[in-house]
This record gives sequence, structure tokens and C-alpha cells, in this order.
Amino acid sequence: MKKVEIGFWGIESILEFVTIAGKFKERMHLVCGDSIVNAKSLLSVLSLATVEGLELMIQEDSCDSLLKHLELYVDHGKLLASKY
Repeated sequence: MKKVEIGFWGIESILEFVTIAGKFKERMHLVCGDSIVNAKSLLSVLSLATVEGLELMIQEDSCDSLLKHLELYVDHGKLLASKY
């Protein structure tokens, strides 16, 4: 399992994230505190999208291709985390 910080910057970024996530077989969730939602579900992602400190939890270890496609969201998550 891998965890990375992740961030969004608008509705378009959320739509793009869910589209990319849906193309991969890996099981993944967004986690914030006690809340855990399916990262491939648009409604679920929207429910946490405005929350700071989001983590993407990927259930499989070999997910380098997925992380490469989501690199922009991971970088944005790191940027948000560095502000605090």
C-alpha cells in the first residue's frame, strides 16, 4: 500500500483526477482524518475536495504508472502541505 498527499485546485482538476483514476485497475481511496472515500467516485471525491490534508491511499504496491499520471495532483498536495 502507498500513501501520498494530494490536492485539487478547482472542479476541472477533480473531474480530470476521477477520469484518470478510473482508467487504472488499482483500488484507491482518498483519506482525510476519519473520512475514507472511493477515489474513483466523482461524488465521493467532491465530498472531500475542499478539505486540506488529503491523502491518496493506493492498495497495491506496484503503482508507478498510476502515480506518474497523477503527478500534478501529488505535487499540488505537497505545495498545499508546505504552506502549513
